[in-house]
Amino acid sequence: MVSSVSNIRLQTAQIALQVIKSGSSDSSSSSSTDHDYSSLPSQSRSALSVMLDKINSGKAGSTDTSGNTTASTDITTASFMSLLRQNMTAAADAKGEGSQEAAMLAAFKKGQLTVTDPTQGVSIKAWDVTDPEEADVDQKKGTAIETSDWNEFLRDHLQRDSHGRLVRSENGSFIEKGTGNEVYFGQVGTQNYYITWPVKSETSTGTSDIQTPAADSSTDKSTKNS
Repeated sequence: MVSSVSNIRLQTAQIALQVIKSGSSDSSSSSSTDHDYSSLPSQSRSALSVMLDKINSGKAGSTDTSGNTTASTDITTASFMSLLRQNMTAAADAKGEGSQEAAMLAAFKKGQLTVTDPTQGVSIKAWDVTDPEEADVDQKKGTAIETSDWNEFLRDHLQRDSHGRLVRSENGSFIEKGTGNEVYFGQVGTQNYYITWPVKSETSTGTSDIQTPAADSSTDKSTKNS
């Protein structure tokens, strides 16, 4: 069961991203944000409710009022990484090759996925809790970053085109300013997180596989009124 506090945090994050898209804090348009940016967990929410009960109790974050095991919202814990892995695997299977979710999972398997929670001021490299070498790791030390609210953080980190519109790669990912990394901003479990990974530079045959950012059409519609 999701607490009222978690609901408030999620709604705040959704409205923050809507502000970036439209330049307005009108909460009446937040429903479209939920539809556009929560696709990762929505693809597997029902499956996760079952899988979360199977997470090792020693790595779980807490139990809800019904006594069911829930994952931690702390990105430095194995509990969170277990949930993240399950989300990505289920979503990549659902969306298929070439999707944002498949790109995330591929980067994760290569140890190239970074998760950031600016509201807690921490960033960390994702790790695979199913790796035997990581089996006894309950938590890792993250990198401290400046604490920020979602609105300010996303404005500072997501790339825009010359018209002020957010840009996306061909697989639907956002693009990060400065680094060119691909970005997923959305829900994992009950809260939102900022997840990045590098764009593939070359394929095994040596041909370029860099994806050219393209303006998001849905963002374009939103920003016309900003």
